[in-house]
Amino acid sequence: MSAWQEVVEAKRARREALIPAEYKVSAEHLPPVDTRSVIDFAPKTGIMSSREVEITDTDDVKLLLQRLASGEYKAAEVLEAFIKRTCIAHQVVNPLTEIHFDDARRWAAELDKELETTGKPRGPLHGLPISVKDQFKIKGSDATIAYVSYANKPADTDSVLIALLKQAGAVPFVKTNLPQTIMYAETNNELWGTTLNPHNRTLHAGGSSGGEGALVAFKGSPLGVGTDIGGSVRIPAALCGLFGLRPSNHRFPYEGAANSLVGQITIPSVLGPLSRSLSGLVAFSKGVLSQCPWLLDPQTPSMPWSEERYQQARSQKKLNIGVMWNDGMVRPFPPYTRAMKEVLAKMSAQHDIVDFEPYDTQSMLEILGGAFAADGGKDIEAAIAPLKEPLGPNVSGVGQAELPGHAQWLLNKRKLDFQKTCLDHWNATASRTKDGRPIDILIVPGGTYTALPHKSDLNINYTGIFNVTDNPVVVLPITKVDQDKDAKPTSAPAEFFSDEDKKWFEYYDPSKLVNAPVGIQVVGRRYEEEAILGFAEQVWNTWSAS
Repeated sequence: MSAWQEVVEAKRARREALIPAEYKVSAEHLPPVDTRSVIDFAPKTGIMSSREVEITDTDDVKLLLQRLASGEYKAAEVLEAFIKRTCIAHQVVNPLTEIHFDDARRWAAELDKELETTGKPRGPLHGLPISVKDQFKIKGSDATIAYVSYANKPADTDSVLIALLKQAGAVPFVKTNLPQTIMYAETNNELWGTTLNPHNRTLHAGGSSGGEGALVAFKGSPLGVGTDIGGSVRIPAALCGLFGLRPSNHRFPYEGAANSLVGQITIPSVLGPLSRSLSGLVAFSKGVLSQCPWLLDPQTPSMPWSEERYQQARSQKKLNIGVMWNDGMVRPFPPYTRAMKEVLAKMSAQHDIVDFEPYDTQSMLEILGGAFAADGGKDIEAAIAPLKEPLGPNVSGVGQAELPGHAQWLLNKRKLDFQKTCLDHWNATASRTKDGRPIDILIVPGGTYTALPHKSDLNINYTGIFNVTDNPVVVLPITKVDQDKDAKPTSAPAEFFSDEDKKWFEYYDPSKLVNAPVGIQVVGRRYEEEAILGFAEQVWNTWSAS
């Protein structure tokens, strides 16, 4: 056994030892490996009481917080309920990396005592268990980001996000899986293994925040925090049937989090929440911004939460809605087009809808690729060198020529020019709307594909574009793949956009995508997180109304 394999074996054994024996499902009661959906498995195990099932089935984070603040639910009992469901989740979909049950229990007990003594909750997130992607450092715990060589190097302090979440009363209790390098849209690695999609375990959970996607979808956590540099919050949200938020650059504090490609600032990574309710995204945003993160993270702008802007957006009577049906390079799978048509059919009764010509996808991909590979893969090579751990087959950029300093300047200028072109394109929609205003929101497919069988080809066309333009985006879970409604087209398009378009058309087979969720993206203007959450709420309420 090689040195890196010994580390993997020890780390996995340590993780398994932290799962209480009484929360483990016996081997004979685990679902057979060919059981696809395990989304409703937890209540059937007998491990959870009816009250614990009730607690973890509460998708509405706002309601859960109200019950915690009133004392109807104790922080300790809510935490234990989610710990149980998380332990069950781990045995069937493998979402976890680091486990912090004991520390979380101590913190929850303190919160209960404080509420009992003072009559006041600790903060806006009082008692809410929160899971976080492995990147976020928790004192005393590793933040390996799936590199074996980063194991056994515990953090000596919390990242800013963790500190502020606790300050707001939240209870961080587990960290979740991600791909090696964090730069891929499926979650697998040599250190922690592969995370499965609880809706269909033959499919992946997306990435790079796939551990969060799987855990939150399984109801092992009411609210998770991921990161997004090319779609890494939005892809798991869309593929796991969740709500997700990709905010504008630096709106939430990234300081102190572990990362790949450190120093690459052409396309910054951002952090954002995943939840089974829109109220979870709102609660996270309000809760974190209420703690003045700009005082601890020099990159975070001094922009408190604007309740006025949020309420204005959620009550605006008429929206101008742009619709980008495809990206001009690759058509999305049929269920995305169906989902968008069904949503827009309901929205059109009250709102103005205009088609939106796609941005220049090829230029976007060149900007992203140039930024991510600018160091020629040196950051990744340095991470794997100490233990000679293998590099995942999906990692790109290693071995390429380094981008010289002046070339990086030119790449940054190209990005800025691209952003201006896209902004002008957005504003030009004013010439086609009925009231002469530009669009308020843009609705876009959640991706090219739904969740796919493991180790499939992937792309980030529909998500990466908004990392380059830096627009805030909310993902809404709309439907699932339907074998009849989403049947493979009987004939090909008269003309394919590209070879990639042809490849994905030929690849599409709904029989392999049983139960796969389908989400859409609702895009807003830069640094308008409050507005996009309010506008997305309007879309969701209209769509979900009977």
